Amino acid sequence: MLTLKGREEILKLIESDLVGGWDEADRALKNVIRMLLSQRPDLIRLYFMPTTWQQILRLDRRQAATVILVTMKGAVVEANGAPPITCWEQARFYLDTRIPVYEGLARAWCAAHPDNCPARLRTQTNSQNPTALTDGHCS
Repeated sequence: MLTLKGREEILKLIESDLVGGWDEADRALKNVIRMLLSQRPDLIRLYFMPTTWQQILRLDRRQAATVILVTMKGAVVEANGAPPITCWEQARFYLDTRIPVYEGLARAWCAAHPDNCPARLRTQTNSQNPTALTDGHCS
């Protein structure tokens, strides 16, 4: 879905001093995408494969923004190597990608750490490998 340019921009964001945690990555992505959509939609178009961009253009404005944000969040997780979840902020970020594998990891983490997650996610189980998960706190 993303072009090489889009992936490079994700890596720049991750490597920047602006992003020190999952909450900061979430805020930074939202702000950058909001700015690009309002001021430079021609640039954001370059981040997506032409067929994907054509599909995005068919959506209403709000849906298009959501698809762009979700896709970029998935790319952030992928670029980081999908590290094991260690806190609710990271689990929420994984859930926001809407990518089944990442959602599954987040749901499994919430099932294993019910005190750290909203009630709606505490009892959901998942067939993901629980050994891939770790205890700890986000830094």
